Order: sequence, then structure tokens, then C-alpha cells
Amino acid sequence: MIVKFEKGQNSSDGVRAFLKKLLEDGMADAVLTACLSPHSPLPMPTLVTDKAMLDRAAPLLPVSPFNNARMASRVLADGVGKRIAVVMRPCEVRALIELAKLSQCTLDPAILISMDCFGRMENDDYLEEYAKSGEVAPGLPASLGDRSALCTSCRACTRFLPENVDVVLALAGETDPTGVLLASGSPKGETLLKSLASPSAELPEGRREAVARIMAERQVGLKELTEAAALRIGDMTAFQETIANCLNCYNCRRACPVCYCKECVFATDVFAHRPEILMGRAAKKGAVKIPTDTTMFHLTRMAHMAHACVGCGQCSSVCPSHIPVADLFITVAQRVQDHYGYVPGQDPGRPWPFLIREDDNHEA
Repeated sequence: MIVKFEKGQNSSDGVRAFLKKLLEDGMADAVLTACLSPHSPLPMPTLVTDKAMLDRAAPLLPVSPFNNARMASRVLADGVGKRIAVVMRPCEVRALIELAKLSQCTLDPAILISMDCFGRMENDDYLEEYAKSGEVAPGLPASLGDRSALCTSCRACTRFLPENVDVVLALAGETDPTGVLLASGSPKGETLLKSLASPSAELPEGRREAVARIMAERQVGLKELTEAAALRIGDMTAFQETIANCLNCYNCRRACPVCYCKECVFATDVFAHRPEILMGRAAKKGAVKIPTDTTMFHLTRMAHMAHACVGCGQCSSVCPSHIPVADLFITVAQRVQDHYGYVPGQDPGRPWPFLIREDDNHEA
């Protein structure tokens, strides 16, 4: 089912009006979406119960300070007892589905809303652009006009269309500025759209061409990214050179939406080596680099998370040493996921491949 929600002068106005309608009519008790604050032009995940506060909603801006799946999983913990409309990018939805599989949240109370995603800029680039003009247009003009403005991971993302959501904000190919096209993605979404009493619509004629154009660009970007990253991980020497400036800050772990452990082994005493251990290593080798175990950290993260990596790129965005962590992860993840035939976030009912044991070709 597709309807045209004709409110406001552009897609962003239409989305805000739609979210307000969900609160007004009691279809949702709260909305979790990116909102601007009076203090910063960066939109941050915000849980809204007052429809007037949705005037600040800005989910279509081409920036995302971090992957919102982790925040959504907190709001959607068991026992919340409220219907919450969650507006996220496709990569964030995929990560949330993976977290749900790991019992980190429940999707039952959620109304999942996502958009055709044209990508995000790095925070610094967005803020620089904002400082020049006082505003940054929603993602459609920015990303289609100049894909170099997007972060590396978004330029390589071929899964920019929403999956497993209740409502899709159908933006690709849309040229009518007076509202937003809403497409149902589930029976829950169809029921919700029927209640809007908005006129039925068709997807725009230019949608197929727009999607094909974006896909072609993203496929080129993915090929460029993985070929360059493959050289960085071709052997252990190349890999260690790539991560040589790692500070062991663990920002990449904290930014990863599917790195879900409450206590990481690298934050325990296992890797908080006592002085005698460090002295022993130094005596054996003549010298020991501190911080230690950077190679082990990155290899362990890859072993744990490559099958669930959604390619959001936030790990690179937060690296103070500008290591292309996401490029490495996306490249390794592509191979691991192809090996298992597993696409994170694609099938909510399919468990992680590492949680399945096969005995004599039978799953146990």
C-alpha cells in the first residue's frame, strides 16, 4: 500500500507531519528519531512524546553522529509497554534486527520506519558545510549531486533501500515537494497507513531510474573500497602497517552497533598487563610497544563481528588515528557473509551462523 501524505512544502515537512500524526491519533506513544537541538546543528537520537517537539525532527539530513540501533535497543528493552515509532536508516534497522536476535531488545512494540537512504556525510564535513551556509539540505540533493560528499562507507553501500520495516519513506525518484510518499512494508504498516486516510498513490516514474543510478554508483564505490582494503590486509605485515597508529582507545568497538557485549575482554584484566609481564616481553624481544595487543584487538573484533557487520562506517568515523577500520571490516565481512550465505538484518528469523551446529549435514 502506498499513500501520499501531503503536508508541508517538502519531504522533511511531510515526515514531521506524519510523525506528529502518529502521536496525535494515538498510533504511537512516542517517536524515536533524529532531532536538532537549540545547541547544535547535529541531529541526535531523541525520544519524543510531545508532538510540538517534532518540529525539530530531522531524520533526512545527510548526517548521523552514530548508529542509532544501540540507542533504539535501550528504548525497546523488554517490558517497555509502549508503542514506539522508530525512524532509522536502513543500516541502523539491520543492526537493530541483529540485536533483537541476541535478546538485546524486542521489536514487538516498535513501528519501524526507514527511508531510501542517500548516505551521510562525516560530522566534520557536515558542520563545515553548515558553517558556510547556515543549513544543509536533506540527503537527496546532496548525495545525488555529489557522491564524494558522502563518507566512504556510504559510497560503497548497496543496501540503501529499507528492508523488514513497517513503513518506507519512498524518496528515490520523487520530484513532488508537497509531502512524502509512504509505502507499507508489513501488515502493521498497512494498517497504520489505512488509518491516515491519505490518498492512494503510485511510486514515481523516475524511481526505478534513480535506484539504478544509485546502485551503479555504489557498486563502483564498493569495488574501489574492497580492492584497496584487500591490499591492506593481504598479509600480516600489511595489516600491521595499516593499524600501526591504533591507540587502543576502543572507539571503534563503542561505535559498532552490533558489538553488544556488556564487558569486552579487552576492557578486563586479561589485557591489563602487570609490569612484570611487560618487562618479561621487553626482555624477550628487546622492546615492547605500548599500548600492546592492538593486532589481537582488531583480529578478535573481526572474528567476533564480521558476519554481523552492517557497513555503517561509524567505526572509521570515530577513529582518532584515521585508520580505515570500516573499509577493512566491510571487506572481511563481505567474504565471511558470502561464505555463510548470511546477510545481517535480512531475515529476522535466521540465527547467527555461529550459533548453528551442523552434524552430518543436519542442523542441531
